[in-house]
Amino acid sequence: MKRIPKKANIPVKTITKISNQSDFLTENDCFLANREFIECSLSDSETENSELEQCVFEKCAFENVEMVSFLLKNIRFNNCQAINSSFKRSKFIQAEFNGAKLLGLSLESCIGTDITFSECNCQFADFRATKLKNTVFEDCVLREADFQGADLRGVTFNNCDLREAQFSFAMLNGTDFCNSKIEGIKVQSKSLRGAIVDYHQAAYLGTTLLGLSIR
Repeated sequence: MKRIPKKANIPVKTITKISNQSDFLTENDCFLANREFIECSLSDSETENSELEQCVFEKCAFENVEMVSFLLKNIRFNNCQAINSSFKRSKFIQAEFNGAKLLGLSLESCIGTDITFSECNCQFADFRATKLKNTVFEDCVLREADFQGADLRGVTFNNCDLREAQFSFAMLNGTDFCNSKIEGIKVQSKSLRGAIVDYHQAAYLGTTLLGLSIR
């Protein structure tokens, strides 16, 4: 039985709203909690070792931003844009990305638990060496995304566009690809053992790929 990712727990009554602010989150080693950032923007900055807890980002824009080794707990990104930006080596706990444009976003070497990506454009996104637990991608564009060496065991891709995505050396036991477009994905048969696919996907992948679970 599949687990459903826990939703971000954000107490609305105690949250502080910050609107139309630019160049926020520019200091290292900072801690922010119970904040709602509305239509804020951040560009061409590098920060690290910060913690965000119980925060909401609404229609915010990140461009050429490096946020390295962050801890993000109970975070929600609604209709945000992150272009050529990075959360490398960060840790996410109960995070939601809803309707986000995440072109070229790097989550390389991140660890995530209870993560939901819904209706996001993650084309060219970098998930290399990422470890995701209890995570769902739903109605997302992930064309040419890079999942090389990622631990995706138990992750669900529901109605996603994964065409030309890279899954070489990824751990895919229990990963559910049903109802997603997988044409042109790059993956070894060994990595696919234990992955869950539908009949159409199995036919595309070919009978030589053993160990698939077909639904």
